[in-house]
Amino acid sequence: MNKEIFKYILTNFHDTPLPRGFSRKLALPLDSKKIITVVGIRRSGKTYLLYLTMQRLVDRGVDKRNIIYLNFEDDRLFPVKLSEMDLILKAYHELYPEKLNERKILFLDEIQQIPGWEKYIRRIYDTESVQVYLTGSSSRAVSLDISTTLRGRAIHYEVFPLSFGECLNFKGIEIKRYSTPTEARMLHALHEYLQWGGFPEVVMEEDKHIKLKILQEYADLILYKDLIEQYGIKNHYLLKYLLKHFMTNPSGLVSINKLYNDLKSQGISLSKGSLYEYIEYLLQAYILFSTSKYSRSVRVQTQNPSKYYIVDTGLNRVFTANRGRDLGKKLENAIYLHLRTQQDVHDIFYYKNRFEIDFFYDEANRRHFINASYSVQDVDTAKREVSGLTNVKKQFPDAIDALVLNDWDPDLIPETTKVIPAWQFFLFGFE
Repeated sequence: MNKEIFKYILTNFHDTPLPRGFSRKLALPLDSKKIITVVGIRRSGKTYLLYLTMQRLVDRGVDKRNIIYLNFEDDRLFPVKLSEMDLILKAYHELYPEKLNERKILFLDEIQQIPGWEKYIRRIYDTESVQVYLTGSSSRAVSLDISTTLRGRAIHYEVFPLSFGECLNFKGIEIKRYSTPTEARMLHALHEYLQWGGFPEVVMEEDKHIKLKILQEYADLILYKDLIEQYGIKNHYLLKYLLKHFMTNPSGLVSINKLYNDLKSQGISLSKGSLYEYIEYLLQAYILFSTSKYSRSVRVQTQNPSKYYIVDTGLNRVFTANRGRDLGKKLENAIYLHLRTQQDVHDIFYYKNRFEIDFFYDEANRRHFINASYSVQDVDTAKREVSGLTNVKKQFPDAIDALVLNDWDPDLIPETTKVIPAWQFFLFGFE
């Protein structure tokens, strides 16, 4: 690697207009004195979030030449060694010597590609007049290094595929209550969202065959770049098995002991430690998320099965032939992702005693309970969903509770049970 390559890339960046994108709910701070780190699965919109942040800086009067942007997955930069990172500012100052004493704003995309990157970032943060934004496709590659080398110097943000509200914005669908035509469009959009997920490129594509091709490409990228390459995984069969298991069972309760015994019964050679390790890789790479059973006892939490959610319900289509099934599970999965991105939501659990509650969480200093179902059109389903809330309300009388449903027969739901249409919950919460 030499300075001329950096000069070429920097000049090209400064001469090219910034890509215009749709705004996201998440907006990165512009004036923080901390290192800003952004972590999330690839193709979820991290790079465009950086572009939006750059445009906001330019709009407030920052000279674009004071902005340095590099994507370390650019083939022209492969491979960059830690010892070569100093060439970035050297090349920049040779291009713009008049900027030597001015504050620079660095946007470094997919930083996990540089082994030991955190040492360089800490040094320039401590010694140079720079503001730093970083993105990474693995929480292990970014978060754990921050917690050691960059402790106290960084603020951490998570980026997910589009929320339902963002999908409506991208598609140009008006968000409006009490309008039959508008609500019909939103209901149709919700069905599409549960089926195809929220990756921006997939949302904007109209052709369903191309949508599926894009998701298949993403699945391959996740498998090889974010898992096999990033973690040096040797047992590819086990990894593929786990990936398919979780992708085809969104919102599922999983006992690690049972999963281990199932794998052993199929003749798959593994240790329980390896199984825990591989699942941890899926969690660290923002492919998988988990909730525990609510209990004041940590021991009870760890001894009970966890419930696992996938990063995007659209990926389910890549791993199963029956792509129209389990809309209830996909709705629950989407609700988890929605709650995960809410600033005031904390400590998401599931609750299980005699009855199961899908979500038990704290928001704005109030406990909330939610049961979710795509459709309630029969007595048994209604009884199951309502009984859970009714019984848990006796134990937590001050909690806020509701059923989140896509469609239902009103005659089956007691008037004392609050029902929130799913589309409305995603857009307005408990309002």
